[in-house]
Amino acid sequence: MWRSGVALAGIMLATGCAGLPPTTRTAVIHEIKMETHLAPAELTVHVGDEVRWANHRTLAALIDIPGLKSEMLSCQRGFTNLFGSPRELTELAPNESASLCFDRPIVISYNARMRSAAPGGMQIEAGTIRVVAPAQ
Repeated sequence: MWRSGVALAGIMLATGCAGLPPTTRTAVIHEIKMETHLAPAELTVHVGDEVRWANHRTLAALIDIPGLKSEMLSCQRGFTNLFGSPRELTELAPNESASLCFDRPIVISYNARMRSAAPGGMQIEAGTIRVVAPAQ
């Protein structure tokens, strides 16, 4: 009985870690730079392209994508929890990046919460990603 439990736990762990692939499906990468401001704040990509957020600031930044679900994604890096499920909020240390690929046409609205030395300690900028069908 104990061996069955260990085997089942091992299978569940392997299955949880075998979720989405970590890289793009189309080999096209679009970078959103977090510097003084978010650039570009609006981006149009094709299904399967990789959208990469790169923190070029000296302080940490948070990417908040409300409603992010695994069914929307074909790849991810840096947006999962311990169990491999997508999380809506991820923190990027200085010079870190995280990325997502979307598997269907969709419009994604998100917020970049960039820590700042300015009063209030946080600069918040909105962004939009439009994912369109690939060209035929």
